[in-house]
Amino acid sequence: MPIDHKPGDRPLIGFFDLRWAGRPSDLATMTQRSFLRPMAASLGGLALLVSANTSAGDRLGPINITASRAAPLPAPTMPETVISRAEIERSQARSLAELLQGRAGLNVTNLGGAGKPTNISIWGQGASRTAVFIDGIRIGSVSAGQSYLEHIPLAQVERVEIVRGPRSGQWGADAGGGVIQIFTRQNSDPGTNVSGGIGVGGRGQRDADLHVGGRQGGFDYSLGAALQRTDGFDAQSDPNTSPDDDGYKNKSAQAQLGHRFDNGGHISAQVLASTAEVDYDGAFQDYSEIEQRTFGVSGSSGRIGFWQLRARAGRHVDDQDSYKGDVFVSRFDTQRDTLFLANDFFIFRNTTLTIGADRTDDKLASNYDFDERSRRNQALFAQANVAAGQYLEIQAALRRDFNEQFGTTNTGSLDLSYALTDRWTLTAGHGTAFTAPSFNYLYFPGSGNPDLDPERTRTSRAGVRWSHANWSLDATAFRTTADDLIASPPPFYQPYNVDEATIRGAELNASWSSTDWTSQASLTYLSTEDRATGDRLARQPRWSGRLDLDRRLGPVSLGTALHGQSGSKGGPWVEDNQGFLTADLRASYRFERHWRIEARLQNLFDRDYQVIHGYNEAPRGLFVGLRYGR
Repeated sequence: MPIDHKPGDRPLIGFFDLRWAGRPSDLATMTQRSFLRPMAASLGGLALLVSANTSAGDRLGPINITASRAAPLPAPTMPETVISRAEIERSQARSLAELLQGRAGLNVTNLGGAGKPTNISIWGQGASRTAVFIDGIRIGSVSAGQSYLEHIPLAQVERVEIVRGPRSGQWGADAGGGVIQIFTRQNSDPGTNVSGGIGVGGRGQRDADLHVGGRQGGFDYSLGAALQRTDGFDAQSDPNTSPDDDGYKNKSAQAQLGHRFDNGGHISAQVLASTAEVDYDGAFQDYSEIEQRTFGVSGSSGRIGFWQLRARAGRHVDDQDSYKGDVFVSRFDTQRDTLFLANDFFIFRNTTLTIGADRTDDKLASNYDFDERSRRNQALFAQANVAAGQYLEIQAALRRDFNEQFGTTNTGSLDLSYALTDRWTLTAGHGTAFTAPSFNYLYFPGSGNPDLDPERTRTSRAGVRWSHANWSLDATAFRTTADDLIASPPPFYQPYNVDEATIRGAELNASWSSTDWTSQASLTYLSTEDRATGDRLARQPRWSGRLDLDRRLGPVSLGTALHGQSGSKGGPWVEDNQGFLTADLRASYRFERHWRIEARLQNLFDRDYQVIHGYNEAPRGLFVGLRYGR
């Protein structure tokens, strides 16, 4: 069937639909269509606002961006992991999957190595209930209903923030398990700074990246390019197929330009683009070409009296063409446009009220004849961050979504933290969330089910944090009740809603550091149940954990990473997955001020294991590299 729309045909501003037609008495229609009018007008006047007269003392300090959704007052303590650029480089990980596997509350699955489909679930909820953002822009495949994190190059990542627990009250759909936000490379140091590296290793691994960035006056910028290539290994252990290496190639580029005004306002633009070629074992296709592009512009007026305006607009494009040999099989081109506007009101000294709106337009183009190819979601939200004295911090969020397909959905959350002493803090929270079924689930020809209901979850948590000197310890227990979870049957069978599922769990995080030592450990326990059958939910191990330990000896750094999990259920139609424990070793030697040699031995004991039954994980491999940078 001819494709009637291809992502990129319209300019970005084209998705701002400012028309309104309807009866004044029709409140729902008026709210859905007219509330975007002030959003667009505010964006148009943002450049004027950032030059308004406010004092330099009104600038905002460091904030917890994902947990607070960039509100000026930090969010209360909640289950969160922040991975900095320094930690990324210390780990010598080659992908987001390697970086995140075994982290507290996370379950990472992979279908056979670099570039193969990678799913990340949080607190026992599937990948479709994990909202993913790049620099504040929502990403993900509209057709598949999840984000392809395997194609986000780690060389272009400045830091990763993970917030566990329901965040739909702030971030909208698909945040039942939590939110992962990826920030691209930034460099605000004065002058011009250069960093980069090259590396080679087993299985034909070849990596190279180069970044230039810095700050000149009020302007800061970053430019980067990277190449990652590997011959791979045999991804699938099917005895009916001939063993072969399934390779992967990824080329990426990143750019960021920003300006910060004397009044604390700022404006910036970012872009991240990557192209990938993937070989894999499949019954219907064995090679794919993927292009992903994320564009964003954002700005803030800075504080003007008791008020501040923040805005962001962006587009994420995910294009995938698949082949069987040299024969074209399928095309899925998806586009997601987002617009966000927030007004921050500074009430009293330690209270910030945020009121705003956002909009998401999803579009799909494919050689398959989908009954529907687009949908729109618009939302109004409010959030209050309160620091009540020296001990109590509160965040409350409410959100109302208007979806073209499913109608109106209300979500919200309440998070608390109370400092008992300088060392002990109690935490608690409760929230609701929803997940909209993907286009594949709803409309895929021959197997879609347009009668699917959105998934809905309710999660409560309680925890405690202890910190002293260089030690910290966090423990959190949680319980989730999920209604209408979508079950995924074999190909060509219709998906359906599971009536109810229950997830109970707990996580433990510990860290310690000194002048020469750095250590981090995490442990997660999950008990999941499909209430209709009594079975555990698929691919959710009961136990999982990770230990990282690093030691610095002058110019030499040595480290190890242990990662393991217990067995998990495969599902109604596939075999169960076995448990495993693996170990990696890493070392680096700094021989000049900015130069160092790195080496990493992956899967030290050459364990033959599978996170998902039938799909191999990487055997033992040695990787060495040369890097330059501060």
